[in-house]
Amino acid sequence: MKEKLISFSVGSFLLVAMLSACSKEAKKTNNLQSLDARPAAAAVQAAAASYQLIWSDEFDGSSVNTSKWSFETGPGVNNEKQYYQASNASVSNGNLVITARKQSVNGWPYTSARMNTAGHFTTQYGRIEARIKLASGQGLWPAFWMLGNNIGSVGWPKCGEIDIMEQVNTSSTIYGTIHWDANGHVSYGGNTSTTITDYHVYAVEWDASSIRWYLDGNQFATANIQNNINSTEEFHNQFFIILNMAVGGDFPGQTIDESKLPANMYVDYVRVYSITNGGGTAPVGSTITLKGFNNAFVSGENGTQAMTCNRATAQAWEQFTVEDAGGGKVALKSQGKYVSSENGVSAITCNRTTIGDWEKFDWIVNTDGSIALRGNNGRYVSSENGTQAMTCNRTTVSGWEAFRY
Repeated sequence: MKEKLISFSVGSFLLVAMLSACSKEAKKTNNLQSLDARPAAAAVQAAAASYQLIWSDEFDGSSVNTSKWSFETGPGVNNEKQYYQASNASVSNGNLVITARKQSVNGWPYTSARMNTAGHFTTQYGRIEARIKLASGQGLWPAFWMLGNNIGSVGWPKCGEIDIMEQVNTSSTIYGTIHWDANGHVSYGGNTSTTITDYHVYAVEWDASSIRWYLDGNQFATANIQNNINSTEEFHNQFFIILNMAVGGDFPGQTIDESKLPANMYVDYVRVYSITNGGGTAPVGSTITLKGFNNAFVSGENGTQAMTCNRATAQAWEQFTVEDAGGGKVALKSQGKYVSSENGVSAITCNRTTIGDWEKFDWIVNTDGSIALRGNNGRYVSSENGTQAMTCNRTTVSGWEAFRY
């Protein structure tokens, strides 16, 4: 990763930050098993959550709102071939339009725009989304991403980077990646595919447990950041938002199809929401049973073996008291022992005598009235349809991850 000093004005003063473009050896995800970014299966039941809009730009004016965005001026990094300038960004018909052109400026053969919210808006956690339509052309590299707000003091990659959407050339592949420092630069993420020249909603949902990537509401990757696993403490700080389209560079290569220029990246909106998980009130203090999709009861198995969801009737070990675990989370207790997610690395158990991180769950009410339990690893509890030990490693809620009580 090559870094460069990029200057940009914020209000009436000049900030100089060491900004790094998305790193593009970057696309080879590191083998960090505990982050587990396996693609998710299609969601059958959407878990309810409360979303509160806290910042947005709908691009409804006649020009870019400089109270929300700052422009970066100068050449890019990663061996890119463009010169960034504000005149390559405009607002038209309710869209931000970032245009890459064949235009020589200060010795650089192409121009484009890169803009960010540093000094205007930052966020720690939430849902960050944009509706974007991309161009298709060899050498193009559009991105919707975020950098840690402390980049000026700690540098990259220690500030952390969240790539919400990247795409290169004419490829249909969409990449979602995080970059951080763990005794050197490491990265992790996943990808999916779509028709890039249509509008799509690209998003991440980010909380203290995980970062989850979505394309049009369908989750395609997850990174676990719970308890700073693998030195991911960067992702518990404030981040600012960036939109840009590079021309050439390490990721797309240096071959530019000039017949595709000028090329436009259209952004309908950018929105940021705070998220309150749950969508309903957990029955704290009540003793309940949990029945899976297979119509069988969840059992704590006397705390002597992994939990199952295969009981036809509910006895003592099929009854759970819901306790307040703090921070909006719950714990489940049966016969004096707490249910543990085992951090998703092995089958869940009911043998803990105290509540730690692995014994805390989000109680989430699904749209059909069933509930889901999400562990502190950002994954959902699954009944495994009663055919094997229960787990806490699912990225989405479908039938086996839904329970009735």
